Amino acid sequence: MPWVAVPYADEARRSRLNRLYGIQGIPTLIVLDSKGDVITRQGRVEVLNDIECHEFPWHPKPVLELTDTNAVQLNEGPCLVLFVDSEDDGESDAAKQLIQPIAEKIIAKYKAKEEEAPLLFFVAGEDDMTDSLRDYTNLPEAAPLLTILDMSARAKYVMDVEEITPEIVEAFVSDFLADKLKPEPI
Repeated sequence: MPWVAVPYADEARRSRLNRLYGIQGIPTLIVLDSKGDVITRQGRVEVLNDIECHEFPWHPKPVLELTDTNAVQLNEGPCLVLFVDSEDDGESDAAKQLIQPIAEKIIAKYKAKEEEAPLLFFVAGEDDMTDSLRDYTNLPEAAPLLTILDMSARAKYVMDVEEITPEIVEAFVSDFLADKLKPEPI
């Protein structure tokens, strides 16, 4: 490894870093700024998705397209996932634009309190990985389908409506954050 790394034998330092950054497994790549603040906890995923490092240092995007490489983030906590009906990039882009302002608002609100946002935001198109996720979580094939998946709590929250609007997304997120939604088991 040509980069700075904590020697595996240095158990005391590894343990402190694990507690400080919530590291639960290896390999883990956390990117820090010059002040030691976390830019991303998803360095490994970012390297896999951006091998040439064009977007380095990989500041988090408010809304991600769900892919095989970033699906691991579904295990990190509650995630809003908007399933769309098409593999067409136009529909995915429209879905991202629809939820982006809401994601940005939530992220900014929690950043102002120096807290991590309570949700990650994804758009999922039609592919094998999305089909597997729907099967695993027992979600209907409906699209659009607005969900919040909390894998660690083995819970899902589903909003099955014919049209997804910013108002519907915002109300769904607000109700989730206020513990007003009833979870269904995954």
